Amino acid sequence: MAKAPPVHELTFLELVPNHAESVRKLATLGVSAPDVTLYAFHVGQCWIRLAEEHLQDARLAESAGARRAAFSRAYYAVYNASKAVRYIVAGAVSLKGDDHRQAQKLPDDFPDVDQWSLRITRLYENRLRADYDNWNSTNSEFSMSSSDALSFAETFVPMTKTYLNTKFGITI
Repeated sequence: MAKAPPVHELTFLELVPNHAESVRKLATLGVSAPDVTLYAFHVGQCWIRLAEEHLQDARLAESAGARRAAFSRAYYAVYNASKAVRYIVAGAVSLKGDDHRQAQKLPDDFPDVDQWSLRITRLYENRLRADYDNWNSTNSEFSMSSSDALSFAETFVPMTKTYLNTKFGITI
C-alpha cells in the first residue's frame, strides 16, 4: 500500500533523491524506514496516474484523427509508466529532460525487457517526429502508425502496473 508523504511529492523527491539508497543507509544504522518506501510507492503511483491520463488523451486524439497528438500522448503514457517503474525499482530518476533517454532502460526482470525497450525507443523517435518535424515528407517517415502507438501504450501501461504489483505486492 502506498502512502502520501507528509510533504509535497516534489519536496519528497528533493529530500530523498534516491529512496532505495536512503532505506539502505538507514538499515545500516539499524533504523527501519518503511514509510520512505511507502512514500516512494505513492510517487510512483502519481506517475502511473499521469500515464493513464496521457493514455486517455491518446485515445481521444486518435479517435479525432489527430495523428501527431496521438503519437505524442501515447509516448508520454509509456514514458510516465516507465518512469514509475524505474523510480520504484531503482530508487531514483532524473526530473530533467535527459530522462527521456532513460525511458527504455527498464529493469532486467521486466517481462520481455529487450522487446519493450526497442519499442519505447521507436515510439520516442516517432513522438519527436510528430512534435517537431513539419516537412512535406514527415507523414511518410513515421515507422509505425498512430494506432499502433496507441495499441503499444494500451498494452504497456497496464503491464507496468502488473509488474509493480507482482514484484512489490502493492496495488498501483
